[in-house]
Amino acid sequence: MKHSRCLFIATSLIMSGHAVATDNMYGVTTLGYAKANLASTSANTTSYKLAVGYQFAEKWYAEFGYHQLSKQSMIEQLPTTVEGVNAADFGLNADALGISVLGKASSNYGELFYRLGILNVDIEGQILTEGEGCEFGTATPFTIGTGESYNLCEFDEGVAAGQIGIGFDFYLGVNLLLRTEVEHIRGEQGFEQNGAYIGLRYNFR
Repeated sequence: MKHSRCLFIATSLIMSGHAVATDNMYGVTTLGYAKANLASTSANTTSYKLAVGYQFAEKWYAEFGYHQLSKQSMIEQLPTTVEGVNAADFGLNADALGISVLGKASSNYGELFYRLGILNVDIEGQILTEGEGCEFGTATPFTIGTGESYNLCEFDEGVAAGQIGIGFDFYLGVNLLLRTEVEHIRGEQGFEQNGAYIGLRYNFR
């Protein structure tokens, strides 16, 4: 996984926003809960986003940032029973760098927005399959006590994904807004994520 590289780039973007400090720029940090799926592996974990936004037209923003989509630890001990197979939470970690366009509508309470974006997602995970081989990733074959044979498929690769979302930025002060958002992400290899977030937006002015 490239957690440190992605986080460094996102932090650099935010710091550059502070340096420019124009009326049209803002920073966002949000924390939420998300469910990610890839083939037979799923993860319900906390998720967060860091982004810098720029208003390029009266009702349009562009946002650039880092997104931790999922963080679920890899299993290290292979299951030896059917119950162990059924109960195992196989690992699924995903980070992304992305760009999105937001359309907004203002009111006395804040700004309603919708999001369309694209993401470059780095996924590391494990998928359990029966039979021989893996659709993708490296296979580790094993057999449980009752004789059933499985493959633990482990992979680390990048995929492209699309992003849609809708949310509302509530006015808290002159430069500070409370952001709420729900979003859906779908990408290559069948990767999907649904999440809900809450956080803060700060306008650099």
